[in-house]
Amino acid sequence: MKRRLAGTTLGQALLRLRQDLAFRTMALSNPEQAGILANQIIADRLIARLCPRGGTFLDIGAHYGTTFGAACHHDPTLTVIAFEADPAKAAALSAAFPRHRIHDLAVGEAEGRATFFRDPEASGYNSLVPDASAGKDRIEVQVVALDEVLPDVTVDVVKIDIEGAELGALRGGRKLLERSRPVIMFECVLPEPNALGYSAVLLWDWFDAMGFRIFTPDRLAHEAPGLNREVFADAQLYPFRSHNYFAVHEARVTETRERARAILGVAVPSPPPARPI
Repeated sequence: MKRRLAGTTLGQALLRLRQDLAFRTMALSNPEQAGILANQIIADRLIARLCPRGGTFLDIGAHYGTTFGAACHHDPTLTVIAFEADPAKAAALSAAFPRHRIHDLAVGEAEGRATFFRDPEASGYNSLVPDASAGKDRIEVQVVALDEVLPDVTVDVVKIDIEGAELGALRGGRKLLERSRPVIMFECVLPEPNALGYSAVLLWDWFDAMGFRIFTPDRLAHEAPGLNREVFADAQLYPFRSHNYFAVHEARVTETRERARAILGVAVPSPPPARPI
């Protein structure tokens, strides 16, 4: 059902309704988690509208196409380039979105072959991160580096959710990200190094070296600096600040903030009153 409704008007309405009901329920039953869900709702609304008209949306770990489908529903002029390592999901995406470029590939630091771990009970947790769980299926997939498969492409917005393998995909797309300076929404919930050696701190270091600043969704529209290294690392500890974050190049913070304000209906803050002399 989720696959069939991705990117449709009905699908968007049902997603909004589900999020609203979940937030109202969670605020009463588990207030610690309510902040995370609020940030997820804000992130979903931002990522669907941050790409400029006629721009290019890059989705790494497309899953059922819910994220880029929402963006295309808002603006049909967008061009989508999507990567999905699960062959069945990639085939379904190609059939559902024939106008866009759907790659049946995993994304990493370099070209090669790798084991892809699939969770039959929760396919949103499929990943390249080695997993010893007996409940995971294992298949061999082709891995590509973004700079090799997209050598001349410029993108405006990137969404990346590949369950702990994000740093490898970013490293393999360094040239693409340097020339594009896109707004990047990424997931990060791993404070300690995982089986691939990636961690939240290493991810922050990479973004910092590239000139990107990291924001929680609820701070993107506001006059606030990006999260520093210590705060970002702390945000990965329970109770989490958010599961999704936005990385914005320092040269694009002002324009991205203004766009986020327009999307969320946030007013420009008034200057503080002058103190009497």
